[in-house]
Amino acid sequence: MKLSFLCEVHRQALTTNVTKAMRFWREGFDTAQFFNAQSLWVEAIPHAGCAFEIAQIFVINKEIDDSVAYEWFYASTLLLADAFNSLGYTEEAYEVMALTIERFDSELSLTHVDQTLVMEYLNKLHWCEHFSPHYIESKRGIYRSSVRSMH
Repeated sequence: MKLSFLCEVHRQALTTNVTKAMRFWREGFDTAQFFNAQSLWVEAIPHAGCAFEIAQIFVINKEIDDSVAYEWFYASTLLLADAFNSLGYTEEAYEVMALTIERFDSELSLTHVDQTLVMEYLNKLHWCEHFSPHYIESKRGIYRSSVRSMH
């Protein structure tokens, strides 16, 4: 399954305008948090999904500080996965987790990133209290990351 929340026009606009993307991420994340807190997960998912995709753009494009981009990506991942999981969409929740783990794995191959920071986020994702790392591994073979070698 391919998760997609941003249309190409918005994706392009947010990729080229960091200030707009930061504002759009904050609005989407805050709105999703509000809906999640009210147990309105159907309403939360599109907002959390947009925040998730924008945060991923920040990680890829390196236009904001890596530590901020990683934290926003991690927080957006958990928010979106939690909304999916709360609705019983377990496959989608694990897909979100797996996509994030794959992205952080890709970050490890870059020479100019803080490897320790990336590993911290990978460890948090692999051992997230809401999601079994063994389930993610069985569904996607995700444990190819170097986190596996640490355990």
